[in-house]
Amino acid sequence: MKITFILPRLTAGPTGGGKIVYQYANALASAGHTVEVLHPRTLFLWSLRKSFALKLLSLGVDCARFAAVWPTRGKTDVPWMPMHPAVKISVVPALFSRFIPDADVIVASLWRTAEYVEHYPACKGRKFYFVQHYETWSGPAHRVDGTLKSTMNKIVISTWLKQLINELSGDEVHQVSNPVDHGEFFVTASIAKRPRVVSMLYSPHAWKGAADGVAALEQAKTQFPELQAILFGTSARPDFLPGWITYVQNPERQVLRDAIYNGSSIYVCPSWREGWGLPVLEAMACGCAVVTTDNGGTRDFVIDGDNGIVVPPKEPRALSKALLSLLADDERRAAFAARSIELAQRSTLQASLDKLLTVLAENPAAGKP
Repeated sequence: MKITFILPRLTAGPTGGGKIVYQYANALASAGHTVEVLHPRTLFLWSLRKSFALKLLSLGVDCARFAAVWPTRGKTDVPWMPMHPAVKISVVPALFSRFIPDADVIVASLWRTAEYVEHYPACKGRKFYFVQHYETWSGPAHRVDGTLKSTMNKIVISTWLKQLINELSGDEVHQVSNPVDHGEFFVTASIAKRPRVVSMLYSPHAWKGAADGVAALEQAKTQFPELQAILFGTSARPDFLPGWITYVQNPERQVLRDAIYNGSSIYVCPSWREGWGLPVLEAMACGCAVVTTDNGGTRDFVIDGDNGIVVPPKEPRALSKALLSLLADDERRAAFAARSIELAQRSTLQASLDKLLTVLAENPAAGKP
């Protein structure tokens, strides 16, 4: 098959959703398919700005970005992800149909890319919408919902997203769970002998719950003064972070695996909502017990009382209480960690790829036009 994936932009640092798309592109190319991952220079989002002045300024920026790569399609690389040499990584001025190659299959990602793909001619390929989150954090609900109700074939990564789309549109959608790369994330340190270190992803987006997570860590520190924490992310170290917490910006893969995940006994996820929660699954594969909010995405692989503790979102005290219970019970923590490894082993790239190929190759007549 000739397959086109569309991502909203080419980023300088890692993104969870982008990483999954690139992983699939690599695996599909290895299997002999022709794959292009295409990124627009602009999505023309100027109309979402609140004031006339901001709309005008944003439109000017959008037009400048559009003109910067006109009229050719540029080939480039992903700076943070090794790509199969057969995968074409392209940047185009915008997602207008004339810049999109003909293909057998085209796969949209972010809601705004789906708005474009829905209206492409049939020569661009059978239309799929790869839904990795309920993206009201990046666009107005009525437009996000509009893409979820569209006629495109939809692929979701988690059970809660499948239920959400069914409630919104009545559609039965395909579910392909995100994989973890077991060649990249695995146990390198004994889970039984790990010190009291907690790791956590930091993101400046409020819905990622970083402030809640840090508050919980500070509360836990009062009971266990020897507690250490390692936060990591793509942003610069936030000003509000206490000095005792280590922060690693853009950690290399080996550092993330060995020093952060394997250097931790517990991984905490304080997000209010997650489409999936890939770092949680990566930490599980590296032998971490989990403390997480009930954020939707992690329901598919974090089982309360089995490999972690699940608490309500936006409740730092509940997060802290859960952390304290595991910090005080090393035997229970190690048992949770062992179970995490077992559960993570089920999420393989090959299993997810097989499901994805089945969906993309299905008889077009069986799906929506």
